[in-house]
Amino acid sequence: MSLSIQSVMHVNVNCSDLEQSLAFYRDAVGLVPQDHTNPVPQDGAGFGMTGSVQWDAHILQDARGYAGPAVDLLQWMVPVPVGAPGQVLSHIGFNRLCVVVPDVDAVYRRVVAAGHRVENDLSGEGVVSSRPFVCRDPDGVAIEFREDRALTAPLLHHVNVNCSGLGRSLDWYERVIGLEARAPSPKETFRADAYGLSADADLDGRMLWPPEQDAFAIELIEWKSPKPTGTSPASANQLGLYRMAFMVADIQLAYDEIKTQGVECRPPVFLDMGPEIPIDGVWALFFPDPDGTCMELIETPTLNVEI
Repeated sequence: MSLSIQSVMHVNVNCSDLEQSLAFYRDAVGLVPQDHTNPVPQDGAGFGMTGSVQWDAHILQDARGYAGPAVDLLQWMVPVPVGAPGQVLSHIGFNRLCVVVPDVDAVYRRVVAAGHRVENDLSGEGVVSSRPFVCRDPDGVAIEFREDRALTAPLLHHVNVNCSGLGRSLDWYERVIGLEARAPSPKETFRADAYGLSADADLDGRMLWPPEQDAFAIELIEWKSPKPTGTSPASANQLGLYRMAFMVADIQLAYDEIKTQGVECRPPVFLDMGPEIPIDGVWALFFPDPDGTCMELIETPTLNVEI
C-alpha cells in the first residue's frame, strides 16, 4: 500500500544569499512571499547532519496561495551552504522548476533586463514568441517558463527529477508515494531548443501527479542523449533544488508504510519553524528515491492561534 498524500507542500531551493534570491523569485518569477521561517538552532540529525543546524527561509506561493504548492527558499546559516546546482540539464536529481506564465515573452524580457542568464536566446523571435525558455536563478538553478494565455498570474506547475533508470524510478514513485503517471509524457512535449540543446537531444519520461490532484507534478526523466550524469546532493545544505515535501495526516503511519516498502530512512523528527509561524513546529521525515533524491513528508500541523 502506498502513502496517502494530502497535497504537495513545497519544493526546497537552497540559496547562498536569501535576499538576492528572494528578489529573483518575487520580481522575476512572480511568486509571492507568505511566511518567514527563522528558527533557533536545533538538532540536525533529521537532515543527516551532526550537531546543531540553523536556517533562514521564505515560503513563496503562486496565485493560489496556501491552496497551492510553494517554494521553500532557504539559506543555511549553520552549517553554511556548500557545492553548486548541477549545470547540465541531464544531471541526476532535481534539475528544473517549471512555472507557467500568461506571457512568456514578457517574462523573458524581464529576466534578461535584470541580467539573469538564459539557456536559449529568444531575442530574435519577435514581440510575442510563446516559446518556452530556461533561465538561471542567482545560484544557477534552472527555472523553466512555459506559456498559458488563459492565466492571469504565474503558477508553479512541476519540478523535474532526472533518474538513471525510468522503469525503476517510475515503479518506486507509484508504489511508495502513490503518484500517478498521466499524459502527455515529457517526450511528447520536449523541445531541445528550449533548453539550449542540439536537435539530437533525446529523453524518455512520465508526468507524475498526486491522485485526484492537478496542482503540481514531478516530471520524471531518463535522458538518452546527453546521458545522465552526476549524483543527487548528498548534503541537505548543498546549493540548489534539494527536496520536495508532501503533506500527510499521520507521520508515524507514513513512516511505517514506507518502511514496509523497503525504504531505509531515519525516523520522523520535530522541527522548530521560528517565532513568526503560528505553529509549535512540524513533524518531518526525509527519505531518498532510488537515485538518492530527497523526498520529505510533513504531518499536517495544528495552528497555534487563539480564537
